[in-house]
Amino acid sequence: MGLGRRIRGSMSGALLFGALPVVTLAGVGGAVALSQPSGAATASCTQAGSTGLTAAKMVTSSTTLSGATVTATGCDVGIYVAPTTATVTIDNVTVTGANDHGIFVQDASHVTISTSTVKGNGVAPTKGINENKAIELVGTSDSTVHHDTVTGNLADGGIGIADDGAIDPGAPAPGTPHTAKTDTVSTNTVTGNYSGCGIVFAAYNKGPTAGISGGTISGNTDTGAPGKFGPHGPVIGGVVVAADAPGASVSGVTVTGNTITGSAIPGIVVHSNAPGDSVSSTTITKNNLTADGWLATDGPPKPAAIVIATSPIPPPAGPTLSGTTVTGNTISGVFDGIWVAGATGTVTSPNTITTAPGGNAVYLVPAPGSGYWLTTTTGEVSSFGSAGSYGSMSKTALTAPVVGMAPTLDQGGYWLAASNGGVSAFGDATSYGSMAGKPLASPVVGIAATPVAPAAPGGTSTPAGKGYWLVAKDGGIFSFGDAQFYGSTGAMHLNAPIVGMAATPDGKGYWLVAADGGIFTFGDAHFYGSTGAMHLNAPIVGMAATPAGGGYWLMAKDGGIFTFGDAAFMGSDGGKPLNGPVLGGAAVGVTGSA
Repeated sequence: MGLGRRIRGSMSGALLFGALPVVTLAGVGGAVALSQPSGAATASCTQAGSTGLTAAKMVTSSTTLSGATVTATGCDVGIYVAPTTATVTIDNVTVTGANDHGIFVQDASHVTISTSTVKGNGVAPTKGINENKAIELVGTSDSTVHHDTVTGNLADGGIGIADDGAIDPGAPAPGTPHTAKTDTVSTNTVTGNYSGCGIVFAAYNKGPTAGISGGTISGNTDTGAPGKFGPHGPVIGGVVVAADAPGASVSGVTVTGNTITGSAIPGIVVHSNAPGDSVSSTTITKNNLTADGWLATDGPPKPAAIVIATSPIPPPAGPTLSGTTVTGNTISGVFDGIWVAGATGTVTSPNTITTAPGGNAVYLVPAPGSGYWLTTTTGEVSSFGSAGSYGSMSKTALTAPVVGMAPTLDQGGYWLAASNGGVSAFGDATSYGSMAGKPLASPVVGIAATPVAPAAPGGTSTPAGKGYWLVAKDGGIFSFGDAQFYGSTGAMHLNAPIVGMAATPDGKGYWLVAADGGIFTFGDAHFYGSTGAMHLNAPIVGMAATPAGGGYWLMAKDGGIFTFGDAAFMGSDGGKPLNGPVLGGAAVGVTGSA
């Protein structure tokens, strides 16, 4: 499901970016289990082609359906427009009560859905449907969804456009390869829909007869519900253009003139998500976006209005995202206006952007592994390579010396930790607590932030980039936010005191480093070498892991750098005059999953 557009429950372990789609395919035919609210009347349900779903109303030929009320209680779909059907008009209808889609159009053309109300559907969602929107068009071309009200739907948000093929995004059974071409979603009101995004153009199949080509999302009013959660998850909102399964492609989509307010995810997301995916030539113009991205998970650590991002899959399998134009938009009520990761050829001006203090009109995520920071006891921060500068403690009266730092998921900020357990946040970092003012058996010497990790089977809690660990001189570990405890050296005899730590990429382990450069591994952390047997000019004071977790840097008090595993040397402060000794550092690493 790619961008986490179907978000349920408390959001524990949920992902917005980087999770490869989980696709469940079922064979055609077999019994279909129907469910309905107690005491409700059951519609007469018909098999909806080979989708594995049932429908209350079938459309199989050119027709106009106007003024009808379709109560689809007990059926999976309210109105189903079958493959090869052309020139269909669905006007001024009301569709309610379906288990899944209110209106589902498959492999058709020249279909118009207008001035209709689709509400209260998705009451008993069928498993294995990737895009279980209230109105869903798959493999359909030259069709229009406009002037409709889509509200109060429960399964997976509002309006979806997708291709068809081995993965039918709108049904549990596979379909026939069909490209979605030049479809239009315009001037609709999309509000109060739970669990999924407001409007989505998503490709799930590869090949010349699949994908999405062209199309317009224009003039819609798309509204989330900030802070609101219910039994069906949050009201999300937002507009998404994405390639969501290996080899899928999307090209030439225009998103223009929409008003998007209070979306849980960023207001507009363009995302190339899976191996071999391609998203190209997207135009985002004249939209008004306000207070979007309030439910930040991975990707931008703080609210962002527009996100243009690829998942960090190594080449040659890596996805591509190119030629996005973002101009003439009005953006407010966010930390970052436009957030870009892994995309090429992106144009981001002119726009009118108002951000929160410390935010960025446009933020370009650095390439993983392309830089690092060093910090001193006085809180002075030095940046190397692509690492940005977001402030320091150098002009602040400190109650305890700074002993370590950790970057945020997108390297747009960092935390500085003091020996008394205090934590200070800079850039897009958020405070999750500290040990300041609490009794400590040993002073704090380092900090490491949690990454974003995919949800484990059975819903087991995993890190979501919303926490950090503090480590003490004796190796004791303190966990905050979503950081988990995997062990410590608190009960061990140490040849040298612990001076720092780093987390593994999945957040299920960490390394501790001692002043002599000795390395201790916990959870799924691996050993790649140490300076434990070396003669050092100055003691080790901190460490940072590489993006893939295949190595680490050790930082010395004189600013010297030691590399192990796949860590590369990019410069150091060794031999330079410093206002204070180096006490730690952090690497420009993975963006979580941006």
